[in-house]
Amino acid sequence: MRLLWYLAGLYRVPWRALTVLLTVAYARWIRAVWGGEDAALLLTRARKHDIKPLMRSLGAQVATDADIETHMIFHNVPQGLGRLRIGQACHIGKNVFFDLSAPITLGDRVTVSMRVQFITHIDVGRSRLGTTAFPPRHSAISVDDDAYIGVAATLLMGVHIGRAAVVAAGAVVTEDVPDLAVVGGVPARVLRMLPESTLGTSHRTDKGRTDHDDADTSIQAGSR
Repeated sequence: MRLLWYLAGLYRVPWRALTVLLTVAYARWIRAVWGGEDAALLLTRARKHDIKPLMRSLGAQVATDADIETHMIFHNVPQGLGRLRIGQACHIGKNVFFDLSAPITLGDRVTVSMRVQFITHIDVGRSRLGTTAFPPRHSAISVDDDAYIGVAATLLMGVHIGRAAVVAAGAVVTEDVPDLAVVGGVPARVLRMLPESTLGTSHRTDKGRTDHDDADTSIQAGSR
């Protein structure tokens, strides 16, 4: 049994590399024939080791050490993922929704928890509201280094999340978030400010917690 397991492991190494090449080639063909929207659908069911090569093949800028989970959803990507940039050492959880009507930029060491939504546009369709109160528009979203976005948070168009800011689970962010701010609620508001020393003095314990893990329950619920 151990021999079979060992041989299976040896088999997976070249096979995985081959499947990545084949998947990327298939994605490029789909994009050329049917467009970026159809090609991006491959990312909703891709295996984890295929995700970063697939994203790059569709135009995204993704750091080599980014950790990206499965079942991402991309919207408004007729030309591919060229409006998305993911920095070094970022973590993207499962079922994250990216609306790429406008650029989305994630700095380095950003954590985006599962089911987070990035919404970069508003369009009320054929409603007459679109000619008066809510005309179609779009605007970029940016998240600075070391920020943390909790589970199922929503970031609306045009917002900027500051350095080392924390967005609590379930929050709806409609305005810019300052550096080191902890925000939560609907719409999100500043709950408190973290000290400037947060990034320089915290250290991890055996359980992966830091000296500053005294945030309220809603923030702790934003686990990646």
